[in-house]
Amino acid sequence: MSSHQGAVEVVEPPIPDRVRRPADALRLGVVVLILVFSVVLATVAVGTAGALEQDLALATSGLPRLLLQVFSWLSGIGVVVLPLAVGADLLVRGRPMQLILALAASGVGALVVVGLRALMLNGHLGVLVSALTRPVAGGRTDPLDAVIVSMMALLTVADIVGRKWISPLAIVVIGSTFVTAFLSGTSTSLALFISLLLGWAIGLAFRFGFGATSTRPPGAEIATALVAAGVPLQRLELVDPDDGGDRRYRGTTSTSTVDAQVMDRDTFGIASGRRLLRLLRLRKGTTRPALTLRSELEHRTLMGLALAEARIPAPRPVAVREVGPFAAVIAYLNPRGTSVSELGADLDDDQLARIWRMHATLLRLSVAHRGLSPEVVMVTDDGRAGLLRVGGGDIAADDLALRIDTAQLLTTVALAVGAERAVESATAELGEETVARALPLLQPLALTRTTRRALKEHKGLLGSLRDEIQRRRPPEEVVEPVELRRVTLRGLVTVVGGGVAAYLLLTQLAQVDLATVVATANLGWAVATVACAALTFAGASLALSGSVNLALRFIRTYMTQLAVAFSGLVAPSAIGNIALNTRYLQKSGADPAVAGASVGVAQLAQFCSYFVLLIVSGVLAGTGPQASFTPPAIVVAAVPIFVLVVLVLLAIRPVRRLIAMRVLPRIRTVVPQVLAVLQHPRKLAQLLGGALLLDLSFVAALVCATRAFGATQSVAAIAVVYFAGAIIGSAVPTPGGLGGIEAAMSAGLIAIGLDGGTAVSAVLLYRMATYWLPIPFGWYSLNRLQKLGAI
Repeated sequence: MSSHQGAVEVVEPPIPDRVRRPADALRLGVVVLILVFSVVLATVAVGTAGALEQDLALATSGLPRLLLQVFSWLSGIGVVVLPLAVGADLLVRGRPMQLILALAASGVGALVVVGLRALMLNGHLGVLVSALTRPVAGGRTDPLDAVIVSMMALLTVADIVGRKWISPLAIVVIGSTFVTAFLSGTSTSLALFISLLLGWAIGLAFRFGFGATSTRPPGAEIATALVAAGVPLQRLELVDPDDGGDRRYRGTTSTSTVDAQVMDRDTFGIASGRRLLRLLRLRKGTTRPALTLRSELEHRTLMGLALAEARIPAPRPVAVREVGPFAAVIAYLNPRGTSVSELGADLDDDQLARIWRMHATLLRLSVAHRGLSPEVVMVTDDGRAGLLRVGGGDIAADDLALRIDTAQLLTTVALAVGAERAVESATAELGEETVARALPLLQPLALTRTTRRALKEHKGLLGSLRDEIQRRRPPEEVVEPVELRRVTLRGLVTVVGGGVAAYLLLTQLAQVDLATVVATANLGWAVATVACAALTFAGASLALSGSVNLALRFIRTYMTQLAVAFSGLVAPSAIGNIALNTRYLQKSGADPAVAGASVGVAQLAQFCSYFVLLIVSGVLAGTGPQASFTPPAIVVAAVPIFVLVVLVLLAIRPVRRLIAMRVLPRIRTVVPQVLAVLQHPRKLAQLLGGALLLDLSFVAALVCATRAFGATQSVAAIAVVYFAGAIIGSAVPTPGGLGGIEAAMSAGLIAIGLDGGTAVSAVLLYRMATYWLPIPFGWYSLNRLQKLGAI
């Protein structure tokens, strides 16, 4: 397939939308290996793990309570905010499929926890229970943390690495969840560590199984980048889609040909993975793998410039450029020549001498190439020795790396001309001592993969090289072998670990007499309840004033909100709210369209306030005395699955059509008014402040109502009860949510520890102050505003 980017012809096949990254498979294998090893080690050394757990708990027991509470708040709020931020980021970037997969992985992770927990706690995996849990007053700690597993799976599939503000947020949230779960005693450190690995593994399995969204830039973008870097391309053709993990293009200019190597994040890690394996196998003398695309780019460029400075014929960088956020390209001018593997026995003595002089130059400059294999070392058309690749070596290399290069080049030359000529020519140019110091490193482990493959066809060649070098040394000298192997993978694993507590729900409802409620209530707290109820109308007034660019009279606006309360007697509160407030704004001078939009803005602000306070109160109520936010695992599984179902519904055409007809027109009218409010900080402060005051006043009224009957439950828990009752009240199609709110709030208060009589009494006092008492004042306000022509 060819296309034209400006004046550049680009020839390449279409790039797939989704790719399976080799690096993901490598990561998955490593994570599963560590996970299995950790579980096996924990089951074998239960006593040691328990002692370690006690030591960790003792070491952290003296931390300030305030610090633990801060960690708990960060964890609780973060597990709500972080998925929303990740979802919004993926949608903005146009990746709905990735969002769906991330939610699916999150739900599957939580369900896996539910299944494993059931198996463990039912006695089927008793060994794991002993390793991952410890006894507590109510039984045992949780063997797995559903929040950590679910969040890790979500973040892994969402691929947040490199996102400037999401990555730090994710680290803070996961870290806070880990710390609070351990310090609160709901999970052991090993359980938390296993949860972390399990979530990571599930996310990687999803990402590799379904493929990741391709971030590879097409050839047209690469051509544009090279032209911008000063390369006058006329044609760019893909030569090799997988050249050691890179994409290799051949670029044609009017005078020469350039070799463009593109490093993509999709395939980045293949070469680094090989280096990692080599690093694990060798004690030293090997390059550490590049951890980022930029570091690899800089390393290759530096090697090319170093070879050019040494006047060694090799690929010379002429352009280095990033191509988008996930790829980079290096354009080289390649020298013309023939590789040693092609020349073979045709290499003459002069050519051999030039090859060893080139190596002597590298040794003198302390440049290690680390890839002097038969297909890399070459002889140019004019007879000079050079390199066909810049290699992945080092500048200012250590002595062992240089000796490995000598051993590699000895093997390369010996494969072409035999051991005797190789050692003879090397000794003539490098000296006997330099060649002899490479003797201990003539072992397959120190050589490149292609060289090891070639040695399988030349068995005994390394032995011949050793014999030839040894023959030229004095017989009394004994060369000690160099041990290159590292220790096994056991030195890479550290055991640490996490869980979740469950909540119980009480559902009994009692009946009380209204006269008893009035007679037994504490007068001071009852008055405070009424005062808080009055503040709710002040909050609604401020929110409405902030939603419109008009100077509204506060008294009349306050009276309008009282009138809205009265209208709730004959209609659901939402209908009366919209109708009266819209009419009031029109009479105050607002255009009908602006009036309707302003009421919508006020309701949007109230919704945002409601949502934020619900999250905060839910987290504070969920932390409990042990400072640990621990929602049930089944809830953790249900949330992403619910969101996934919503997304599936949105994919159905009739549902989208309904939203387009009912919701989008409303949004279109509200957005301009929102932008207008954002341009006036004073109005914005009124809008948000009023919305917060409205909800906080309702919460305070319910708190005061419970205190009036001697209840001492936490403010956060009571706030959650209020928000739940408000949701039900808005869903019940009765005036003021009658019946639904009373039942929901009474059940909620009983659930947080109030007895049935006290709960119902508190709710009745609350409803008297916030619903029934304002009605006569609302009737007066409605009539007065009508006489004044204000509505």
